[in-house]
Order: sequence, then C-alpha cells, then structure tokens
Amino acid sequence: MRVNLLGPAGWGLSQVGENGKTVADDLELSIVYGVMAGADQFIRTVVADVIPRSLTDPNAIEYRQRVVIDSCANPKLVRELYAIATDAVGARRWTVGRDRGARGKLYLSLEPLTKLIGFLRLVRSRCELNSSSFRSEGLAGLADRLAGTFGEEYLTELERYLDALQFEHGFEISAELGSEGGIANTVLHEPRTQPRRRQSVFGQRERHTIEVTDTDESAKQFVWRLVGKSLDRVADVVAHVTDVIVDFFQALRTELAFFVGCVNLSERLQGDGYAVCFPHPLPQGSGASFSFRSLRDPALCLSGVSAVEGNSVDGRGRQLTVVTGANSGGKSTFLRSLGAAQIMMQAGMFVVAEAYEADIRDGIFTHFRLQDDSSMTYGRLKEELVRMRDLTNRIKPASMVLWNEPFASTSEREATEILAPITAALLDSGVKVIVVTHLYDFAAGLSDRQRATDLFLRAERLPDGSRTFRLKTGAPATTSHALDIYRGIFGHDGDSEPDQT
Repeated sequence: MRVNLLGPAGWGLSQVGENGKTVADDLELSIVYGVMAGADQFIRTVVADVIPRSLTDPNAIEYRQRVVIDSCANPKLVRELYAIATDAVGARRWTVGRDRGARGKLYLSLEPLTKLIGFLRLVRSRCELNSSSFRSEGLAGLADRLAGTFGEEYLTELERYLDALQFEHGFEISAELGSEGGIANTVLHEPRTQPRRRQSVFGQRERHTIEVTDTDESAKQFVWRLVGKSLDRVADVVAHVTDVIVDFFQALRTELAFFVGCVNLSERLQGDGYAVCFPHPLPQGSGASFSFRSLRDPALCLSGVSAVEGNSVDGRGRQLTVVTGANSGGKSTFLRSLGAAQIMMQAGMFVVAEAYEADIRDGIFTHFRLQDDSSMTYGRLKEELVRMRDLTNRIKPASMVLWNEPFASTSEREATEILAPITAALLDSGVKVIVVTHLYDFAAGLSDRQRATDLFLRAERLPDGSRTFRLKTGAPATTSHALDIYRGIFGHDGDSEPDQT
C-alpha cells in the first residue's frame, strides 16, 4: 500500500528539479534541518534529502502543502503516527540461521508479523479517530486506504491463520512418492484447532503412527525433508507478507519524518514571533516573477541572536535583480532569504514571510564567495572560474541563480568583463538571476539599459550611517560607505582627533 503523503499517486522523481550542489551550504539550511530534527537523526536525514528535491509541478506542491497544513493543525497525531511507524520498523529483526529447522524458521517469521498486525491496528485507529479533522487528500486518503486494506475483519482473519500456524495440535502433510524414492507434490493441510481422533468399536483411539528410532538416520532425513519442504514454503510466504508490511511502515515513517520536521520548525518560528505563510507557486512559463511581504532568512531567525528584519519587494515580471548598497546592510541575508524561500516553496513547505509568491524553477543554483581555504587547488580567481564553469554547465533555461559577491577576488574592471557576458547569456536563456555585488561598473551598466525586466535594490542606510537591514528600490550608488565602517570601529570620522576623555 502506497503512503502518498509527500505526493499524489503517480508522482515521481521525474517531477523534481536539479539543484546546485552547494545550495544547502550557501543558504545555511543545516540550521533549518537541525531545528526540524531536534534530537532525531532520522528526521534530519530525511529532511536534508527531501527539501533540496524541488518539486516542479504546482499541483504536487499544493498537495504537499495541504498535508503540511493538516500536520501543523494535528501535531500530536502526526508525532504519534511517526512513533508507531518507528516502533513497527524495529519489529522485523529476527533472522534465521542455516542450522535453524523449518519449524523454527516459521516461528521466527510469525512473531514479527503478529506484532505488525498490532501496529496496523494502532495506525488505523488513530487515523479513524481523527479523520474528520483531515482536510488534505494525503492524510484523508491514507486513512481511507488503511480502513479499506487493513480493516478489522481482515486483520482478525489473518490473526486466526497465524494462530493456527502455531500447530498446537500438530500438522498434517500429504505427499506422493517421486522418482527414485524422492518426495513430490507435498501439501500442508489447514491446521486443526482440536486434536483429531478416530472412532472404533472399542472407543476413541489415536491415529496410527510410525515411530522413527534415533538410529534410523535415513528415515529421519526423509521425514525432515518432507516437513521442511512443506513448512519452508509457508515460512517464506509469512516472511514475504512481513517484509511487505515493514516496507509500508518504513515508507510511512520516512514520509511522516518530513511532516514532523515541518511541525517542529513551524512551532519554533512562530514561538519566536516570526510569521509563516504558505506561498503561491506560479507555474513555469508564467514569466519570471516573485513578490513577498516581510520575507526573512530562516537560518538567521533560528539563530536567536536578535530580532530579524523582513523585506517586502514586488518583483513581478523581473528576470534580473541586482542588489547593491552599504556594507553590512543585509544584502547577503536578503539573498539567503530569497533562496531559502524558493527552496522551501518547491519542497511544499511554508516560508518565513507574511505573504509570498514566485514562479517555479527547474533548478536553484548558488555561487557564494568562499572563505580563504588552504586546500584550494588554484588561486582564488581561477578557483572561482572553475566553480562558475561547473555551475553554468548544469544550469537549465528555467533555472534560478543566486550570486553573492562574484569575482570579488580580482579588480573591478576585470570582474565586470568576466561577469557581464555570463549574466547576459543566462538572461538570454531565460534564467532568473539575483546578484549581490559591490561592482559598480557592472551594476551601473545593467541599470543604464533601463529594461523593464530588471530590478535594482539598495541596502538602506540612514543619514547617520546606521543600517536598517532593509532593501529599497534604487539605482546603484558609487560609494561603498567605507567611512561608516571606520566610524564603527574607531568611533570617529578620521578627520579630527578622537575624544581623549
């Protein structure tokens, strides 16, 4: 039975975009994964695998969103189902050694299946009790399939067979004599619930029996082959059924792990006073677009250092976004917030904003400036060129690229000469580009084109030099406000003697 919580029936990896290798690291998603997982390493593994697999079908995104909404509305239930599935997966632990007889093999197969039936009842009953609160096709469909596939009548009948397979009153096997004295056409008859006795004129008596002595090895081998051939088949069937049910619980545990993570993240963010919303995914081909209100970087919000400011931008119809302005003004934070929102939206999650919509992209790629690393194979410029080449080789026309201070390792003129044609080629191919840059010549050259599909933002700086960490629409400025940095470090402007008091 399919779980179908992460996606509707028929959904598969063909509907998943290919993201860049460094996306999770550049956007600091490990912080998000940690909060989602808590102390559960399995949840962390699942969310780190699921979230970067960006959905490209808006219907699949909205399907998963509805399951997340249901999960956040029923957090206790989702955690209970996850706990039951985790326990059920651990039930299939018995293994059968080579020296184990056929009957022992069957018994070791029966025990975990008996436990799994109990877990099926628990999951089904929890879903039945809460079915009226389900609004998503995912959870409502799971409840319906559990009731239809593992109804009480079916499970009771299954338990009856398992009880009979204990063979408390022995077992009856019929067989034919095969060629060269072998065994052929063995049949294990349905076990009896009462011992069988035969009636005679002298009253009841036991059936005729043949006793095999300990010294008759050939007879013992014949009997054990007969028993083994019959019981092995039954044990294999029981083991297969057990494996099928364990596979169901493994899939259920895996998919529920994602939704438990979403519940944990939602509770933490909203508990810290940050708004979350479910974004509106726009289909591919609707034009490069994004629009949001009070968008925040989730990794920064979860750091708990201080209250995080949100940004509101109307970027509908904008294919290129260039962010410039004062140092330490929140540009990189904005870039991470936008990238994280795109990733989380296409994972079917909520985003840290009051409102958010964006068009779906085939892939999300990042190129952030690396810190000094003694393990670099080349110089910093060549290293960046190699990284840029690898990135552009993987980008598709409907991808999204986020650049943070590209080619900062060389002169402004050389950096502009490298970056400008790369940007133009990507835009011509339909790629959405968001770039944070200190390169005035590069940014000004793009601004001079005055294209309707370009958007220019600047980090806000108040007259006294303080930063609001918000972005405003504005053309690139020639100054980097280095004096603000000097004043922040030394406490004066540098044109007068510092205060000696």
